[in-house]
Order: sequence, then structure tokens, then C-alpha cells
Amino acid sequence: MKGAVGAFLLGLTVLVDVRQPPAQLRLHAGPAASGLVSQGLLAAMPADASGFQGVPPPGLRSVRNDAQATIAPWVDSNGWRFQRGLRRVNYEKLPAGASPLAAAEAFTFGVDAIVNPDAADLEELGRLLAFLKTNSRPVMPTIANIGVVDDGSPELGEVLNMLTRRNLLYRVVPKGDRSLGVTVEVGMPAFPRDVLTNPSDFVARVREALGDDRRSVRVYGTSTVIAHLTGDDTRARLHLLSYSRNRSQASIRVRVLGSYQPTAVAAFGAPAGAALADVRQPEAGATEFSVPAFNTIAIVDLDRMR
Repeated sequence: MKGAVGAFLLGLTVLVDVRQPPAQLRLHAGPAASGLVSQGLLAAMPADASGFQGVPPPGLRSVRNDAQATIAPWVDSNGWRFQRGLRRVNYEKLPAGASPLAAAEAFTFGVDAIVNPDAADLEELGRLLAFLKTNSRPVMPTIANIGVVDDGSPELGEVLNMLTRRNLLYRVVPKGDRSLGVTVEVGMPAFPRDVLTNPSDFVARVREALGDDRRSVRVYGTSTVIAHLTGDDTRARLHLLSYSRNRSQASIRVRVLGSYQPTAVAAFGAPAGAALADVRQPEAGATEFSVPAFNTIAIVDLDRMR
């Protein structure tokens, strides 16, 4: 398997990307954040920013659900763009309240980003960047159990977006690989092209094909937290991003596929000494724990149990 190794858990191959990450991943200051450069929290604006592609601000918006006559929260995340291969980005126009989440999002997915904060966010952004700096580690490979063959279409981009929002962890792959739990390629009998017109239905088919018990990560009790899991055969790091309106997230329950011993938790905005609760292995090859309430981002470090 080129560029990847498989780790077998409960009869499922979890794809681990072992290609070398960039040598240095940095957050750069836009014009309004030059003061954070002198504090060592942001890198200076690149001399040539032409290679940085603009991305929209992350956040949450309300979308009407005509099928249920309700208003549902819609997570606007750039995670799917990063998973699709975008590695140098420019958060050009960040409204007040958005820049801490933008920085946390770029940090989580390991991209090189320019952050242009609203002046009202500078103090909170500084605290968030100090937190990220304290908890920075070498970038580890992405762990996933779904492979998606990308045809480059906008329709499939929306499928990737929805897979990200629903915490169905995937990797974009050049072709099908039998070592994956599920390979998704438009045109396969299970994933016909006409279903792309309904991304929600398409993603439901992916979830059914994988099965919830074989998902890399499950997050309970919220629809506004996105998980990103990285690691190797000895350890893992779980990032949890809160896209709620005020970024505040109450305690949540998380299930990670694999037998792990949690070693540390860092939850931005949590009281000193906040820790994971009720850590247990309810079944062979799975680990569950409750994450304390946090704001914007929480990071859980795990050691694999032999």
C-alpha cells in the first residue's frame, strides 16, 4: 500500500497516512495581527502570499430544513478542503468572533495559513495561539477508515464536506484499496452518480456501508463538534473543534476505535486541572471517555495499549 500502512482493529483496516508532513506548518499574521508577531504567536506575513488560496470563515449558520419545517444548525468547516489537498490558505475576511476558530481549524488540519482577525478578536486570538503553541507537537499521519476516490467535481466536494461534518473520517485516495474499511467511488453500484444530487443520501450510504461500530471516532451529544484523528502504531492525537455560535461546548462523550490509554487532555477555556472522565473500554478494541467542557478546541493524547 503506497504511502500508507494498515492497522488491524476488530477485523477492520484503519488507513494511516505515513507520507511525510511538511517540515514546518505555521500560522501567519495578516495586517491586523502584526502585534501577535512580536509576541511570537504568529509568523510574519509571507513576502509572496500569491500561493495562499482564500477560504471562507469557519462557523455556524442556520439553514432551513424544508423536509422537517425546522431551522437546523449548519457547520461551515474548511476541513474538507484541507482533506482534499489544500495546504496553504488565507482566511482573508474573518468577522468578529471567527479568528480563534480559524486558527484552531488550521492547526488541527496541519495547514499553513494566513489569519486576518477582526480587531475585536486580538486578545482572545492571542490566548488561543498561546494555547496552541503550548500544545504543539510534530504532525502525525491522519487516521481514517474510509477512502474516497476524488473525481474533482463540486458535487463530490459537498459529499466530502458532509462526511467531515458527520465525523465519518476519510482520506482522499487515487484509487480503490481493499485494505480500507470502505472505498467510495462515484459510479460503483453502492454509490451511483445520480445519488450525488442528494449528498445527505450519498453520505448515509457511506455510513451504512461502514457501520457505526467500525467508525474511527464517534462524538455523542452534539452536532457542532468536528473530530480529527492522527497517530501511528504507538499513539494517537484527537482534535475536537467546536463550531457552536459562542464556541463553548459542554462536556461530550467520545468513542475512539482502538484500545488506548489517555495520557493528556488540553481543553481551551476549561478550568485548571480539568480531566477526562469515565474512561473505559466498553468492548474489545474501543475506548470511550468524557471530555470536559471547553471553548473552540480540545486535544486528547492517547497511547495505544498492547
